[in-house]
Amino acid sequence: MKIVLILLLMYCGTVNASGKTDILKVFEHFTLTNAAAGKCIKPEKSELTSFLANYQMVTVLTLQEIQKRKSGISQEQAQEILKAGSTKATEAVHSVIAKEGCESPKIQDLIKRFHVQAKWKP
Repeated sequence: MKIVLILLLMYCGTVNASGKTDILKVFEHFTLTNAAAGKCIKPEKSELTSFLANYQMVTVLTLQEIQKRKSGISQEQAQEILKAGSTKATEAVHSVIAKEGCESPKIQDLIKRFHVQAKWKP
């Protein structure tokens, strides 16, 4: 059930009720995409480099947002929160791959997102 819930989150928009982009959702999308791409495709070096640069930028902004939302926590604590969430999301994707394979429609959607996120110019 957790796997389904996490994968359903990837289909949710990245805009919150106030119309602002939620960086935590963007990070989640990148994490899910990274997990699927890492297991299922061999992107060209330039595409991988672009994706990873965008993922790194999103990660930095997410860490800042976590600290903003949870005032008083250290950079290390924010990193631990982010790492725990990343691990759970990655494990969920890897579980789907183990059960359904890389040809799963859910995984194929994530792979399509990889190509889009690699081309993204923030």
